[in-house]
This record gives sequence, structure tokens and C-alpha cells, in this order.
Amino acid sequence: MTGKWVKRWSLRPISAVILLVLAAAAAASSLLTQNFAAGQERLILRERTAEVAAVLGSAYTGTQTSLQLLGEIARSDQSDPQSFADAARAVTTTGAQGWLVTTQSGTSVRVTAAAGNGLVVGQALSGDQGTLARRALAAKGLVSGLLRDGGTVRLAFALGGAAGPGTVVWQESAISPTTPAPTGPTSPWGSLNVAIYLSDRPDPSALVVTSAKDLPVAGIQYPFRVGADTWLIVASSPRSLVGSLGQDMPWIVLVFGATTAVLMTAVVETMGRRRDHASALVEERTVALASAIAERELVQAELSRQENMAAIGRLAATVGHELRNPLAVVTNVLYLMKVGSKAGPSDPLHRHVATAEREISAATRIVSDLLDYAARRGPILAPVEVSDLVTEAFQVVPPPAGVEVVREGEPQVVEADRDQIRQALLNLITNAYDAMPRGGVLTVSTATAPGSVQITVTDTGTGMDEQTRDSIFTPFFTKKTRGIGLGLAVTKRVVEAHGGTVAVQTVPAAGSSFTLTLPVLAEMASALQ
Repeated sequence: MTGKWVKRWSLRPISAVILLVLAAAAAASSLLTQNFAAGQERLILRERTAEVAAVLGSAYTGTQTSLQLLGEIARSDQSDPQSFADAARAVTTTGAQGWLVTTQSGTSVRVTAAAGNGLVVGQALSGDQGTLARRALAAKGLVSGLLRDGGTVRLAFALGGAAGPGTVVWQESAISPTTPAPTGPTSPWGSLNVAIYLSDRPDPSALVVTSAKDLPVAGIQYPFRVGADTWLIVASSPRSLVGSLGQDMPWIVLVFGATTAVLMTAVVETMGRRRDHASALVEERTVALASAIAERELVQAELSRQENMAAIGRLAATVGHELRNPLAVVTNVLYLMKVGSKAGPSDPLHRHVATAEREISAATRIVSDLLDYAARRGPILAPVEVSDLVTEAFQVVPPPAGVEVVREGEPQVVEADRDQIRQALLNLITNAYDAMPRGGVLTVSTATAPGSVQITVTDTGTGMDEQTRDSIFTPFFTKKTRGIGLGLAVTKRVVEAHGGTVAVQTVPAAGSSFTLTLPVLAEMASALQ
């Protein structure tokens, strides 16, 4: 009883997989929701930080405007420093602020007007103040810096050229960077924990102000421009910015996903057992049908190929036999005309007869290709010297004018059908001649390979493109004005009947190379049996 109960309620593999997948999807959705909430948290924090940067930038823009105004006053009343002092006190907000006008004379910079807490008129600048003054004169716009004098830190803003060439108008304020500034609705940063640095990185020595006792390091880093300098705000939030729902949403998604996974698994498990038998039958019959269709297509394709090749062979045999006798008669008639006319080489009749003989020779070669292709005769093997075959081939088709013949390699002996291999060489050599209408170099080389001999015919002719190379061994394929495209098809069949291979390499406009590989002991191809 217990065994039946366990068997009945145990999950099938597919149901277990679905449960695991849905549970994983629920967990992944929960993590994605959590990441999304964290992303929203960071987005809101970045927006709040950008608002703080905008407020501070606006305030410092007002500082630059005040320095420009004070510079105009100092320039217009250079003889009355008191006018600058009165104007400076009007814009002073705290007793810790100081306002200066400095003028560079040679290598020294001295105070020419002053107001508030700071240096006095006539005092020379040195140290950090001198460096900041020279930077203000070299920069365009407001520059800022921290001036340290013992334990006192002052935040200085300087505007070069505001009171005339070589002048700098200053504002200095005493600050306490490490003392937390108050937070609240009226502060620029609201309830955020911020640290503001007069630097493009969180350098403690460049700290200007902070709102927290512990400097925030894991929050948002937001650089912003203050005049010619880059400041940095590092901000974090002590509480969630997306609300309690945003915090609880990952758990809600996880519970909902887990419940859905259990329900879907129960439905799949209930319906799956009923589908198993039907699915097995459908799969079995589908495989059998597909196998039968594939086998039928292969058989039909093979029958069609054999029928096409047989039809081509019958046509080739019929055409060859019907044309051979008339061509032989015409050749004899032309010979009798040439002998009986006693015409000299320069006589027009002699030239016309020579032209007719040349064209009949081309037609005879076409007939021979047709008959060779239709014959499908197996090779009669005997020892053959390859160099002798090459010599015989060049005697039958000597090179035309402009074609140089180069022969390379040592004498090699193979067991082959002498007539068939010679015909294969004739086909390759005549094709090479046709590929070099303006002349070139025809190289015939022989070499040995393990258990075989290689005969390579290379020309420097026009070469072939990729599409032509892939089709040259197809019967009746040709791009020449003469011939019917059977020469290479016959060559390939002859070489394969000897148990060998034909390889071709070609480069357009550079030439082609055909390599016949014949075994030392030829093996008859089963296709001709």
C-alpha cells in the first residue's frame, strides 16, 4: 500500500524540472525586483545629489557674480580702497568672510584692497595663497582652493582679471571640514549624508563640508563644476528612498512565484500522464514516416541521376557515330582537293582548304569527346612511363606560337591504361592552350607521393572564378566558344577509374593548375563495375 502511494504521488522528471524552473524563475524575479528597487534607490539618490550640486553651483555662481561686481568697483575707484571695503561689507554674510583685491607686480602679488577678516592692504601673498593667485590669473573663470594656516582652514574663491589686468578678486571663508553640518529641510542636502570635496576624487585633505560624522564612502559620487574646478559630492541616505512597499516587493514576488510554481507543477503532473502514451505513438510514427520519406528521396535522386547519365551517354553515342563518318568523308575530299589543285601556299584555295581542315579537326575532337564519354570503357592496365605519355601528348597537340613548354620531374612508371591517360593529358594541355590566347608558360611536372604518382599541368592563363571552378567537371559545362564541355568530365572519370583523383587550384587572371594523382597499383573504381 505504501509503495503504491509513493509511486502515485512521486513527481515525474518533467514535473520536477518544471517545479525547479518555476521556483528558479520566482527566485530570479525576486532578485530582479530587488535589483530594480536598488537601482531606483540609486537613481533617486543620484537625482537628490544632482539637486544638491545644482543648489551649490547656483550659490557659487552668485559668488562669481559678487566678485565680478566688486572687481568693477575696485577698478573704477582705484584711488579709494574704502569704496571696495564698503561694497564688500554689503555682500558679507558671516563674520568669518574676507574680501581682497590683489595685484601682481613682477613676481610678487600684493593686496591692494581688503575688507572683512583676512589680509591687509600692502601685504604680500605667499604659500597656498600665492599659488592660488597665479592659478586664477592663468585660468578662465572662477577658481577655488583650500588655504591652511596651522589648524585654520579657509575656503577661497578667486577671479582673475576682474579688477583689471594682473588683478585677482578674492573671497575667503573660514570652515571646519570635519564638523558635521546640520541637516534638515532648510539645508541644501536635506536628510542626505553628504561629503563635498574640492577635488574630483574623495580625498580627505580636500574635504570642504560633511553632514555626517562618518564620511559616506559607499554612496553616489557626483562630480560637478565650480568655475574652472571640478568638485565632488559623495552622498548616501540613512533611510530607504523607495518606501516600505519597494523594500517588501521582492518578498511579495518570491511568495507569489513559489505559489504559482506549485500550482503549475500540479497541473502538468495531472495532465502529463495522459499525454505520455499518445506522444509516444505519435513520435514513433513520425520517425518511421520521416525515415521512409528520406529513403524514398535518396532512391529517387539516384534513379534520376542514373537515368540522366544514361540518356546523356546514349545521346553522345548516337551523335558521335552519326557525325564521325561524314567528317571522315569531308576530310578525304579536302585532301583530294588540296592534292589535285596543285595550289601553292599563297593561293586562296590552299588557305580555304587549310581553314576547312582546321575546323573539321575541331569537330572531330568534339566527336571524339562524345564517343569517349559514351564508351565508359574500363582501363586496361599495363606499365606506362609517364614522361613518354607527356611526349606523345605534345606530339599530338604541339604548343601554339607564344606558348613556352616547361617539363619538370624525374621519369615515373605507373600501371595505367596508356590511351586513357594520354587522352586525359591531351584534354588538360588543350585547355591550357585555350586559357593562354596571348601566350604564356605551360609547365608539366611529375612527382612521387606515398603509393602514388602526381602529374601536374600548370598554365599562366586567365584562371577561373569560384563558380566556374566548382562546375568544370560537370558534363557539357563550358564557357569556351569551341567544344561541348566534355573534356574535363572524361578526364575526371578516367582518373577515378584508375583509383586516382583530380585536384584543381586556380587564381583569376593568374592561371590554373590541375594535378592528376594515380596510384602505383591502380584500383578500379566501383562506379564503372
